[in-house]
Amino acid sequence: MGADGLNSTIRLQSAIHKINELSKNLTINLKFVFITGDITNTALKSQYDQVFSLLNTLSIDYYPIIGNHDQWSYNSTWETDKPTGDQLFAETFKKILTKSNIINYPNSTVWNPKENCQSWFQNYRIQINNTIFICLDWNSRHPAVAQLGYKGSMPTAELHDFTGGTLPWLNDQLEQLSQQQKSSSLLNIVLLQHHPLRAPWYIPGDIYAFSELKRLKIKSILDKYKKNLHFFGLFAGHFHMWSNGTAYDDWKTFIQWETEACKETKAFTLMTVNELDGSIINMEKYYGDL
Repeated sequence: MGADGLNSTIRLQSAIHKINELSKNLTINLKFVFITGDITNTALKSQYDQVFSLLNTLSIDYYPIIGNHDQWSYNSTWETDKPTGDQLFAETFKKILTKSNIINYPNSTVWNPKENCQSWFQNYRIQINNTIFICLDWNSRHPAVAQLGYKGSMPTAELHDFTGGTLPWLNDQLEQLSQQQKSSSLLNIVLLQHHPLRAPWYIPGDIYAFSELKRLKIKSILDKYKKNLHFFGLFAGHFHMWSNGTAYDDWKTFIQWETEACKETKAFTLMTVNELDGSIINMEKYYGDL
């Protein structure tokens, strides 16, 4: 989304208008919206407030996922000493993230030993019928200025493999779901995150997404639970592109679906799910119509 100007605001309003129109169609039976990150442009409180006000005009529930642009507050002349955008995210969307249907949201900061700061990782899961949506925060809290020459955090994805971090949190969720699966009907697992696991060949993944080592470490965790859980794959944003592919060469059924940037094209993805078994039937691109 990236609330950074009048044009992006107008495009978001247009997309919201279209979503609200679709929600009136009983055949479509639209239930909720997921936002795959970059809620803001530079993580300023004013941007969070503006987007929050706009999103609250949706006529159905929505669930935000944090992106790299949402981490470090700055403007043209100033930036905060530490990446506290995750705390602004948590404060802005507190009423959503603490709803009764949100599972295992870590409602506090933890010490980030890699960056020597407090981080509030925005991880949570939600179950809708037999589909489990796991929302993940892989965003770097490292300053970009030294390596890339601009303010804000690095666009890199990090595993946050320490107590309270995202990688162990994901493992814990899958372990719980694997145990739950043994006594319930089939659960369909969908990951939602800002960064895609596989970057296009022309974009260096180790800078702008996941390095190969990080990708494989995540896969090793997913592999442990493939026997008990059915993984659809993931939805991601970040690269502002419409793409349907796979995340791993040796796992062709693990889909990687990337969404365009709403602030650029007014686009969003309509996902159709079978309510009985949780399977995803179709994905279709729509545009705002204002």
